[in-house]
Amino acid sequence: MTSLKGLKALIIALVLALSVTACSSGTAASPGGASTAEPGKPITIGVVGASQDQWTVFKKLADAQGLNVQLQNFTDYTTENPAVSNGSLTANQFQHILYLAQYNKDNKADLVPLAATAIYPLALYSKKYTKIEDIPAGAQIAVPNDETNKSRALHVLAEAKLVTLKAGTGVIAGEENIDTAASKVTVAPMDAQQTVTALPSIAGAVVNNDFVADAGLDPKTALFADDAASEAAQPYINVFVVRKADAQNADLQKVAKLFSEKEFRDALSKDSGNSAVFVEKTPEELQKILADVTAQLG
Repeated sequence: MTSLKGLKALIIALVLALSVTACSSGTAASPGGASTAEPGKPITIGVVGASQDQWTVFKKLADAQGLNVQLQNFTDYTTENPAVSNGSLTANQFQHILYLAQYNKDNKADLVPLAATAIYPLALYSKKYTKIEDIPAGAQIAVPNDETNKSRALHVLAEAKLVTLKAGTGVIAGEENIDTAASKVTVAPMDAQQTVTALPSIAGAVVNNDFVADAGLDPKTALFADDAASEAAQPYINVFVVRKADAQNADLQKVAKLFSEKEFRDALSKDSGNSAVFVEKTPEELQKILADVTAQLG
């Protein structure tokens, strides 16, 4: 028979064991685990270019609706998704669907799009030449080095007839897909933000929209750009992204609707040099496109 003192000790031990189990379970939660968008906590959103007018307007719209939104600025594309996955950010808005699909696949993550913003043309710029025809054979073109944006850049250069891609090349293309003998130029992959700084010393660069305005580039001066309004551009819809566990969060759904506000879109359009092609898609439609694009990745 257990003494009263021993019974108390046993109960305390059981309570402690249950507490440790609960804590361990929470720590090991996957990206699809418990919601990070808790009442009273700020909604932290990772963006690239937080100083742009669109984000000043966005913050004003959020404040007007009583949404405690805080923007966190990033200068590259590598850390925003992991930050949402591990819960240190609530959401982010910097990437297109193809980039998100590749991240989820590579990291066994389940981040989901909650709202669409726009598709931006991906364009080729040059400080040395004013026409594609002027770019000499053997010249070097800078392209982003992350897999999905590099792939899109190579397709842009193929459309511009500066590189030739091998037959059967799919949505994802790399250097190995370039038919070098049939191509006019070579490519130099580098961090996306460095494509701009390389411009003075290189024949040209394919520059992501996030860095165009800050670099003082005018989209109207681009030598070539892909067609953002085409159906083939759907993988490049830029999206507001959250963890799957947060997709039904009421406050985040209110935040998602701000991306459709006219005042925000006007500011975004101005920031993009009026190049943005706005997209109207429901979360379900966006997640269907994400699933289709993911399937193409194999």
